[in-house]
Formats: sequence, C-alpha cells, structure tokens
Amino acid sequence: MYNHAVLNEAALRSGLPRGKMGIELHYFERIDSTNLRAAELARQGAAEGTLLVADEQLEGRGRRGRRWHTPPGTALAFSLILRPAAMQAISPGGLGLVGALGVVEGLHQLGLSPLIKWPNDVLLGGRKVSGVFAEAAWVGELLDYVILGIGVNVREEALPQGAEMDFPATHVEGELGRRVDRPRLLLDILLGVDRWYPRLGKADLLAAWEDRLAFRGEQVELSDGSAPLRGILLGLTVDGWLRLADQAGEVVELEPGAHRLRPLAEGRSSGR
Repeated sequence: MYNHAVLNEAALRSGLPRGKMGIELHYFERIDSTNLRAAELARQGAAEGTLLVADEQLEGRGRRGRRWHTPPGTALAFSLILRPAAMQAISPGGLGLVGALGVVEGLHQLGLSPLIKWPNDVLLGGRKVSGVFAEAAWVGELLDYVILGIGVNVREEALPQGAEMDFPATHVEGELGRRVDRPRLLLDILLGVDRWYPRLGKADLLAAWEDRLAFRGEQVELSDGSAPLRGILLGLTVDGWLRLADQAGEVVELEPGAHRLRPLAEGRSSGR
C-alpha cells in the first residue's frame, strides 16, 4: 500500500507503463522544469510515451508564459513526450485536451466530478485544480513531437500565491476531505491519457470535452488583452473553438489559446 506522501521512482515503476504512457521513466526529486527536460530528451530521440515526473518543480511552465513552483510532497508535476505522426492536420492543442480528459478520469476514480474550463484547465468546485500545457516542435511543416505538461494541486501547500494565481484555485485533498495517494492518482491519469490519445480528431473526443465543459449555458467573459467579450457560452465547434452568443445575440467562434475565460456568476459549474 502506497504512502500518500511518497512519490518516488519505485512507487511509479511498479505500476508502469499505462498503455503507451510511461514506457520510459525519468524521476527527479527536484528539477527546474519537466517540460524543459522532456524537450531535451525528445530532441535526442526519446521514445513516445517517455514520462518525466518531479516531486519538486522550481520553474513549471504554462500557457502565456506563466511559471510556477511546485513545493515537494504537495502536487503532481509531470510531462509526457508524444510523437503523433498521424495528426499533422490536427492542432497540437488537441493534446492539451487529451491531457485534461486524462486528469478528469483520474479524479473520477477518486469519486470527484471535475469539469474542463476551455480550453484545458480542470476545475473542482468551480476552482482550478489542474493545468495542462502542450508544446509542439516542428521540422518544417511536419510535427516532430509534442511535450504534454500536467500539474495537479493535491495538497493545500501546492496552491499558487498572490500574483501567481490566475484563477481561483483548489486542491484534491481539500475537495475530498482526506489524504490522496499521489502515485495512484498519477497512474490513473496516465491511463486516461492513453485512452483518449488514439481518439485525437474524432467525434467522441469532442463529445467528451463538450459534455464536461464548465460554464456551458452561463454568462462568461473572455479577454485577449483588448476589450473583453461577454456572452453566453453555447458549446464548441467541431474544431474545438468556443461558441459564444454575444450581447448583441450574434454567435461568435473563438480559437483556443488566445483568450482567458472567466465566469460572470459565482457558485456555478461546481464540478463536485
């Protein structure tokens, strides 16, 4: 039986691989960024499914250049190397969604009901518990590899502070009211990623995303550094763009990655 506080190489190797995920494992007690190290390994030819896990991460990387510190013993911070040769026509951002659905499935195993805040943050109780970030590398027009970085707040000490917090945050143990086995949760997330990865570009992936979409049917605000756009979140297009009925009643479609989304009503889309 795992100790919830022990996230180490032995605990992980005993449960790996999960399908194609975790074929090769690199574990670090402390590292600057699993995404940065994963990119180095990918350039050296590391296999698809290579997994990098850190107990403490000093300079985690996220969307729009954000960085955060993962204190030891408090969270999950890991990256996967993926080489999706069959998805040249698909946005690598779709892999962020695969990661988010993997987190959703891992949290379901704990009895929780998470939702996905477009495009790929995971919420519990209307608060962010996990962030997913996909970084692509190209050779000309061909996709070489994608680094899928995932962070999950497990304990209260993992919560970002002050200026680091871009959205109200929560942690898994706070939502459950009990301790969490971090190795077990990580392995369950990997199993979810492995399940959804072959479904890239398929209708059931989009349906699963839309079914778990936070704030659907609610008033939201989206901003991209210019004037904010407000309206009712309708759902998604077949390409994963957000469909919004603006204040004039017009339906607007917004590309993932360019906008920050905020709900205008409190206490909804709880994800409990």
